[in-house]
Amino acid sequence: MSVIRLPESPSRGSAASSVLQSVRAEGSVRGLLFELSVEQHYLNAGDENVEAVYTFPVPFNAVLLEVECVLGEKTLRGTVVARAQGERIYEGALEDGDAAVMVERAGDGMYTVSVGNLLPRERALVRFRYAQLLSFAQGQVRLVVPAVIAPRYGDPRAAGLQPHQVPETDLCVTYPFSLSVAFHGELAGAELGSPSHAVAVRSSDGCVTLALRSDACLDRDAVFVAAGLAGTSLTTLGRDGDGLVALASFCPCDDGLPGAALNLKILVDCSGSMNGDRIDAARGALHEVLSHLEREDNFSLSCFGSDVTHLSASLMAATPRAIRKASGWIGAIQADMGGTEMREALLSTFALAQPFDADVLLITDGDIWETEALVASAQAAGQRVFAVGIGSAPQSSLLHQLTGKTGGACECIAAPAELQGAILRTFRRMRQAPVREVAVAWEGEPAWQSASGRVVLSSETVHHFAGFAGAAPAGATLSWQEDGSLTPRAVHVPLDGALLDGDTLARMAAAARMDGATAQQQHALALRYGLLGPTTSLVLVHRREEADKPAGMPRLRTVAQMAPAARAGTGRMMFASANMPAVWRRESTLPMMERQAAYNDVPAFLRGQRPDADYLYRDRLRLLVDDRAPATLDELADLLDAPQCIDALRLLIDEGHPESDVVRAFLAAVADCFGDAGRAQRWLGALRRAGGGLARQPARLLERRVGSIAREAFEARRPNVEVFDIPAFLRKRAD
Repeated sequence: MSVIRLPESPSRGSAASSVLQSVRAEGSVRGLLFELSVEQHYLNAGDENVEAVYTFPVPFNAVLLEVECVLGEKTLRGTVVARAQGERIYEGALEDGDAAVMVERAGDGMYTVSVGNLLPRERALVRFRYAQLLSFAQGQVRLVVPAVIAPRYGDPRAAGLQPHQVPETDLCVTYPFSLSVAFHGELAGAELGSPSHAVAVRSSDGCVTLALRSDACLDRDAVFVAAGLAGTSLTTLGRDGDGLVALASFCPCDDGLPGAALNLKILVDCSGSMNGDRIDAARGALHEVLSHLEREDNFSLSCFGSDVTHLSASLMAATPRAIRKASGWIGAIQADMGGTEMREALLSTFALAQPFDADVLLITDGDIWETEALVASAQAAGQRVFAVGIGSAPQSSLLHQLTGKTGGACECIAAPAELQGAILRTFRRMRQAPVREVAVAWEGEPAWQSASGRVVLSSETVHHFAGFAGAAPAGATLSWQEDGSLTPRAVHVPLDGALLDGDTLARMAAAARMDGATAQQQHALALRYGLLGPTTSLVLVHRREEADKPAGMPRLRTVAQMAPAARAGTGRMMFASANMPAVWRRESTLPMMERQAAYNDVPAFLRGQRPDADYLYRDRLRLLVDDRAPATLDELADLLDAPQCIDALRLLIDEGHPESDVVRAFLAAVADCFGDAGRAQRWLGALRRAGGGLARQPARLLERRVGSIAREAFEARRPNVEVFDIPAFLRKRAD
């Protein structure tokens, strides 16, 4: 399990007391190729030489291209070697008193940099560059720059991490983060913004640059969105030694056919890491899911933590009654189920309601170490997994692997404003039939090809590499077969003859070829193309003068991660108006956006109903002054002018809960809400004298569900009916 440490002293909370001082990054997007140059600034402010070890994140499919280190006035470039050889070079340099830097791949989406023999008051700058292929996804391109690794559940050894690579989290440390990204070409004309940060926007010469504001830090991933785009198929050609490498980026068009009915198993993460804004966002996502279900659909709802609870024993038809029942379940969901046993929860959900052919929709932050066994188990189950990653730093590497290997897709949500669009895109994907027999045919004989994959979705990019020894091919065709259809589908793209400068494309193609290759093939590709993999590392050495060498070996200093924003109830992921995307931020529209965020948390079938502005107060007083406690739901209905609330309670009784337990739980919740008022104490005493007391305790989950209904029905302040046309008992308020 990841380590979370408290400060060693009161001065621990600033970057000045850490070896890592700050991180600065500049990137550019041309077509669908994103390149980012990152600078990590280190300072040894102590009196002894140190070895700084920092495990940092990169995007799930990014390729680390080069690393260099600046010590004093010297700039040193690293060389990729076999891992064992790199360790010998690095350790030997430290023993000789020289400075050395080693970079290793720590796992999917993670690298570890070791800066050894940093002298007292010496500075070092580690600069690295990585590249990533972006994708069109239903009219938008999303770019994520990971900034922090959240604490994860389980054993890091399951992910292959060595002890020195395991990230620690310091609750008090802060690292300034500077980031700017320049968008060129078609993307410069898109609707650009950031749901994660406030940004400044600069335009010049057909380029638009977005930069984070000056107070940004490494507590959340930086997310940029380019919207309003028409996805197109593209090709790119580059040199690979004496040969050529081609990239075809297919974007199948929407066939316009109506979506298929769904058999959907919904699984939501209720572990402790989801506490706070994350579970609020999860509830909002679940309500949005309910609003997109059709009568022909079937669904189930389950939640998990240390164990899994299936709130429905089988798939239910998505009738209005079932939707209302599920809405009540969602209102009671809390992040109080302990650890994150995701693999067991998925296996249990796969087995639910067999032999239905169903898709699984997973809502989680993905903060676990055990990924390889989880993905393998999901692949073997034969059901597509779609995922919605929630939080300021979800583990997107796991979610992309899990969904890609099973034929699904994932969305990540950095802010509540993204909920509606993310769920809508997810439903469009789920309503497309599973595909098989995916293949790419080139107009020319390729020397090699990357794996074809198993995911083809309308209006979403599919990347495919191939190498050629001779002339460039004229084009490529992606073909696939949809389940239930006898007609194969295909999309063709001609190849542009222009050559891309440099070896970036060839090295990215080599990284793509490593997926599915044998260990021996992976090692050979990594050494040939200078890539960091499981069996290679990058090392560089700065030879010091004898007079400058330290007397002894360096002291190990692990660079801790910042605490991710809004994790386990700390911080917030619901941003103020200044943090809204730049293209959305307008003074006159901010109140409406805030209202819309709350409005979107309510199922669509319940929107548009207008409550009586006074009934909350009238009914609250009627309950508080009546000396006879209601014993049945009908008696409660006579006192409470809130038919929607009564219907929600009646659904609980229909599920099999004793009516007396439901009524007792409701009255106890009301007493808890208003127990500090004199009239409430009088009413509660009357309840006990009448024999309706609370000696019998309803089940915990029932108490939570009824408590949620009561809190919404008897909120303390008058509802603003000019703003919300939603029943008060279902209106969600931020705590």
